[in-house]
Amino acid sequence: MTATRGTLIEKLVVSLHLNVLERQMLGSNCVSFEEVAAVVKRLFERDGVFPTTAQHWQPGKVVFEGHFLVRCPDGKVQLAWQRGDPVRPTELADKSSSEYDDVDKAVSRFIQCEWSRGIDGIALTPR
Repeated sequence: MTATRGTLIEKLVVSLHLNVLERQMLGSNCVSFEEVAAVVKRLFERDGVFPTTAQHWQPGKVVFEGHFLVRCPDGKVQLAWQRGDPVRPTELADKSSSEYDDVDKAVSRFIQCEWSRGIDGIALTPR
């Protein structure tokens, strides 16, 4: 993967968007599952959470909606999911989670859950 391609894939993974010029620079309508997984894993390893804006809901705060990864104190990786009440976004409507011993399995499951249809119209090619 070239530096430019890597930078574009990281932007796509973090911002969930590429503009027209960036899509042209990417040079294809798809990216590989492995390319995306490498970026997610690297950012997760660096920050201990992915996406970096994600957090478990706290009373009075707007609920982060969707799947996210969190490093547990015991070294395991938690794949969490939550959604807010549609009328009261500071109230938790539902949540679930599962734990993984293997970060690669957690990242893979995160991508399958969150981006099964691609990211911003860019398809993920299977492994």
